[in-house]
Amino acid sequence: MGTHRTIRVSEVIRKELAQFFQREVSLEGLLLTISAVETTPDLKEAFVFVSAWESPMPREELLSLLHRHRREWQHRLGKKLQSKFTPHLTFRFDDSLQRGDRILRILQEIERQQAPTENPPANSPSAPPGPGE
Repeated sequence: MGTHRTIRVSEVIRKELAQFFQREVSLEGLLLTISAVETTPDLKEAFVFVSAWESPMPREELLSLLHRHRREWQHRLGKKLQSKFTPHLTFRFDDSLQRGDRILRILQEIERQQAPTENPPANSPSAPPGPGE
């Protein structure tokens, strides 16, 4: 858990980067989400965790694209933050959404396999008696 200041700085970075992502032409068509920003206590580094839902671009290429824009975004952030240091942005891929989705699918499959059948076979002892029996 960070200090109140690091939390505030992380939130400003997250909001500003989200706007930069929306305006950036080279990111058009990508559904990028900033899941978290973790800033070091000295405010010199910020780890930005991003995820891309069903991206046609490989992860490495996406991270490379984000790193190419890093300096420009840091410069803009420096103007917005008005602090002694502008955190050095480090982008990392966050696949927690995909892992969560996979876990949900596995749990749903297990639930389907364990669910009792609605219509048990006629010769089954648990089957209710039919008409005329």
